[in-house]
Amino acid sequence: MAGDNKRHRVLIANRGEIARRVIRTCKALGVETVSVFTAVDALAPHVREASIAIPLGDNPREYTNASRLVQVAVENGCTAVHPGYGFLSENEAFMTAITEAGVTWLGPTAKTMHDFSLKHVAREIARHAGVPILEGSGLVKEAADAVLEAQKVGYPVLLKATGGGGGMGIFLCNNDADVLRQFEMSQHQGQAFFNNAGVFVEKYIAKAHHVEVQIFGDGSGNCIHLGERECSIQRRHQKVLEETPSPLVDAAMREQLTSAAVALGAAAQYRSAGTVEFLVDEDSRRIYFLEVNTRLQVEHGITEMAHGNIDIVEAQLRLQLPGLIPEGGTAALLKSLAVAPAVGCAIEVRINGEDPAHDFSPCPGLLGHVSFPSLEDVEGVRVDSWVETGTEVSPHYDSLLAKLMVWAPTRQEAVAKMVQALGKTELQGVPNNVEFLRAVITDPRFIAGDTTTRFLEGFRFVPHVAEVLVPGMQTSVQDWPGRTRLWHVGVPPSGPMDSLSHRLANALVGNAEDAAALEFSLQGPTLRFHCSALVALTGAPFAASLDGRSLEWGSSFRVEAGQVLAVGQLVGNVGVRGYLAVRGGILVPKYLDSRSTFLGGKFGGYQGRYLRMGDSLPLSKTADQGGYPTKLPAALAPAFADSGSGEGGKGASWRVGVISGPHADPDFITSDFMEVFHTSPYKVHYQSNRLGVRLVGPKPDWVRPDGGEGGTHPSNVHDHIYAIGAINFTGDHPVVLTVDGPSLGGFVCPATITSTELWKIGQVRPDDSVTFVPLSLTDALAERLRTDVRVAAVRAMATDGLAEEAVLASYSTAAAAAFEAALAPDVPMPPTKALCQELPAKAGFPGAQYRLAGDRYVQVDYGPMHLDIRLRVRVFCLRAVLAEMSAAGEFPGLIETSPGVRSCMVEYDIAAISPGRLLQVLEAAEARIPDVSSMVLPSRIVNLPMAFDERWTHEAIAKYMKSVRPSAPYLPDNVAYIAENNGLEGGKAEVRDKIFSASYLVLGLGDVYLGAPCAVPMDPRQRLVTTKMNPARTYTAEGTVGIGGSYMCIYPMDSPGGYQLVGRTLPIWNTFGRSGPFSPSKPWLLDFFDQVRFFQVSESELESMRAGFVTGLYDIDISPTTFDVAAFAAMEASVAAETAEFKGKQRAAMDRMLVAEAESLKQLAEAEAAGKDSAAAAAVEDEDDESVYDKPGHVKVTAAFSANVWDIRISVGQMVAAGDTLVVLEAMKMETPLTAPVSGTVVAIRAKLSQLAASGDTLVVIDSSSA
Repeated sequence: MAGDNKRHRVLIANRGEIARRVIRTCKALGVETVSVFTAVDALAPHVREASIAIPLGDNPREYTNASRLVQVAVENGCTAVHPGYGFLSENEAFMTAITEAGVTWLGPTAKTMHDFSLKHVAREIARHAGVPILEGSGLVKEAADAVLEAQKVGYPVLLKATGGGGGMGIFLCNNDADVLRQFEMSQHQGQAFFNNAGVFVEKYIAKAHHVEVQIFGDGSGNCIHLGERECSIQRRHQKVLEETPSPLVDAAMREQLTSAAVALGAAAQYRSAGTVEFLVDEDSRRIYFLEVNTRLQVEHGITEMAHGNIDIVEAQLRLQLPGLIPEGGTAALLKSLAVAPAVGCAIEVRINGEDPAHDFSPCPGLLGHVSFPSLEDVEGVRVDSWVETGTEVSPHYDSLLAKLMVWAPTRQEAVAKMVQALGKTELQGVPNNVEFLRAVITDPRFIAGDTTTRFLEGFRFVPHVAEVLVPGMQTSVQDWPGRTRLWHVGVPPSGPMDSLSHRLANALVGNAEDAAALEFSLQGPTLRFHCSALVALTGAPFAASLDGRSLEWGSSFRVEAGQVLAVGQLVGNVGVRGYLAVRGGILVPKYLDSRSTFLGGKFGGYQGRYLRMGDSLPLSKTADQGGYPTKLPAALAPAFADSGSGEGGKGASWRVGVISGPHADPDFITSDFMEVFHTSPYKVHYQSNRLGVRLVGPKPDWVRPDGGEGGTHPSNVHDHIYAIGAINFTGDHPVVLTVDGPSLGGFVCPATITSTELWKIGQVRPDDSVTFVPLSLTDALAERLRTDVRVAAVRAMATDGLAEEAVLASYSTAAAAAFEAALAPDVPMPPTKALCQELPAKAGFPGAQYRLAGDRYVQVDYGPMHLDIRLRVRVFCLRAVLAEMSAAGEFPGLIETSPGVRSCMVEYDIAAISPGRLLQVLEAAEARIPDVSSMVLPSRIVNLPMAFDERWTHEAIAKYMKSVRPSAPYLPDNVAYIAENNGLEGGKAEVRDKIFSASYLVLGLGDVYLGAPCAVPMDPRQRLVTTKMNPARTYTAEGTVGIGGSYMCIYPMDSPGGYQLVGRTLPIWNTFGRSGPFSPSKPWLLDFFDQVRFFQVSESELESMRAGFVTGLYDIDISPTTFDVAAFAAMEASVAAETAEFKGKQRAAMDRMLVAEAESLKQLAEAEAAGKDSAAAAAVEDEDDESVYDKPGHVKVTAAFSANVWDIRISVGQMVAAGDTLVVLEAMKMETPLTAPVSGTVVAIRAKLSQLAASGDTLVVIDSSSA
């Protein structure tokens, strides 16, 4: 028989869980399967589990393209087709086409399908078979005729589309008016969904049960049954829960139901699996035929479980496929099914992607976490599903995500098991009905078996969600401390910009510090709470109200179910961000162990994005349990800057504590400038966001003329790991790197903001000024300990209800103790300076420098400032040794080590290990590092396609020239600049040849986020050197390949960047690791010491490869190898003369280009100064006549924040509708559409293309009276 099985290949003309269900049985029987899929299903499990997977294209409706499916079956040698349910499973024309192509249809005959597909015909067949039917009519063509038939039958009645199913085309009518109103809709749905507009009238039974019988026939008049299923709990005629046996049905009724079903099946000579549906009048206990489903039913699984785990799909295959029919033929097959014992009770619930808070509307989107119970978790459980963590639920298909089933010896035990199974079911990310099902299964009526079709009419369910009515501005879910221990591969922590306010918000509701809360800017959200909750508001003050009643900011308060919490606009001129915490937290899924949103990577938080209107924020069941409404004491509240204290009375003036380092005086920046840096205020630039806060102020005095191999500007260094809070000079322009910033880069950082001062940067706004105040390590430790005590004190008020006076007294004592502890560390504090300790070089040791980077990091640098890959190998060894010491308890407080090219950033907890003790540990680690000169490290050769100098690069450069810098030596052609900067006489062609002949060794990951490589050609003759764009680009397409300094990088996401662009390749980051060389625990492609090699392809070839790579249909060549340090050193020595010659030409060319860049930057500064003067004059002129628009009906549309006008989409005189995009603003390194608040005519456009619009500026005026 096994030999015969190999002949069979089954096409599964379906998707989702039923496709997987059929594949599972086919595999068990040794039958090959062919699955089909549309583009949106490319990563679905049924695609990878089938023997063969055939793409159907981009059109999501291709599952119903009968001719295409027939073609797939024939071309792939399929001997049979299993249609599953839905789609074309009951389509007579498709079935006929399949059989005419010589392929077996696993299901009933065409005649059976035809007869039972028309409900009015099915009623007649049932009547002739002696099966009771409800009183009703034949087909009626006019609404008036339907009224007459309804009057004959007697109200209430149902209007039914004869070709309908799944609840479509069915309408309850209580009177003539209902019939007249619903008749056309029933016709329309029948035509639209089933290509049949026929409608008939049927008697409606108010207290009814929907009971169905599973039948199986051989097509020759022999038919058996497999008991009944209760399917009465329905919403909009869609089944919610099924069970077998029915709690209503006794032995006599069971005999009546099953006999009627078998008689009908025999009369129709039914073949394969089918379901006969009945309506049972609970009062009279009479049964009535409804319809026959000529396919495998969704809920067939519980019948299998209640009959000793038989396999109905297996029976379908064995019935019709030669070689699979058992001995004794079809009679034996039917007998084996008929004698399967009906034992115990099985229950199924349908888990759907639908939102109970929005009347169960379908909810497509991303499932960030999926977990179902296993048999080890719940004995007797079964899960049929198609979703997994990372599944993108499409809007194009049914909302069914999974069927959760349980079996037990008794109904009472089965109900208890379902409660247990639902309790262990977790689907997070897409709103779903799991909580609703938990409520249904524990409802006393269900437990008692009182489950009529009207069960849900009186069912009250309170979802634990907050519904987003107005999203506010940049409202996201964040937790603290965010996504930790992944900095070494470029995953930013994200989390709150103002961590202090976030922590205090959680404390005010008694949450753990890592609970997720909302962060918003300038304009807060409006939320309707569907459940009661304890809520807190902190941060910069916003107007806030609860059902219109004003709320006190900086406090927690109770919200009752149904109330609306509205957070309006920012109050005052200080601060920019607010925080909203709910007791129990906001239960979005964790991604890489954090709930924080990272917008750039499109992961974490709520669907990886800012909130939108209609979102449902999942809350804890404990949201309203425990805790005391609490007012944040003034003595414990954050100390915001004073309004109007900034330069010229504008903005606020902030004093922010910093520690010098890692790159300050005397080796990078002069001591005189560091004095200026600590005393001169820097103005906050409008181009600031969660990635970084750009500043305008004194330019540094550099000690070095250039960055050497790190780049041509003195701010360039070999790529190293940035500290969160580092003040990073990209060229001469400082940027504070914040929680969404990059981890690895090649710019100098002269100072780092301490961990307890960084919250202030989260509250600065454009035109504020910031003065960086030097702190000592002792100051930083004391404030860290005091902050922890402060948060704990507020939490004690909220959880224990302690009085403010008692808490403040306790806090004062604890804070004093914290300060004393900071003054007496176990090892004396090292000096608070950038270079705090140095170990001299000696034989076999390149020397080490220990550089402070705030109070959370120490950077270890090895050797001189040259590119020496052996130093990177030493960093590799250091990380391994420190990990061993941490595991052995020798290094308490180690959080993470992250490698740079010649450095290692050590992140530690200053409260767990003192800086002095840390330095001792680092020095001790050096003695354990072996000789690196002969080491051999594991490596891989990773071959990637690249389109060279392609259109995506050109688009990014054009955008840069339009919005950032119009001219530079590297504009408009990066590749031509690279050739000139490196003295390549062969021009762009020689650049191309060097890139495609190089083998790039990966020294670091996260150069521009998310596993982006910092890689260098192994052959020094191929090491091209470039300057980085100054200022940096605001946009680079994901997959772009760039060169900066001596390093190659691949951009893992659309992001800012400064590298010179040369081409585009495949994605190197796969968020959920669902395809190719990725995995859920390692969503990045490359590893340290990988060797990347590019091969050239065209743009169109790359597009095809990119699409295939994401879906797992295109594989790349990755082969294991090693990196031999000694062999590498020998290679370098063998080409030393050629390398020196190349570097000489390179140096001369770089010097020329440096002069050109200096002149270009001078011209840019002059143009900016002139532009500011003219813009200021224009603004004054405009202000004088803005009053002409102060007319009735005129609406001024203003900029909510300072931004560059990127695009103007309208013209004067144009009619616009509310919601239309008027202007696109470009700020915070992202484009933001400014939409029309009203409909009307545009009467004025005050926005100027490519000019800065200040917050509050009127950009467009609309006359709404013309609408």
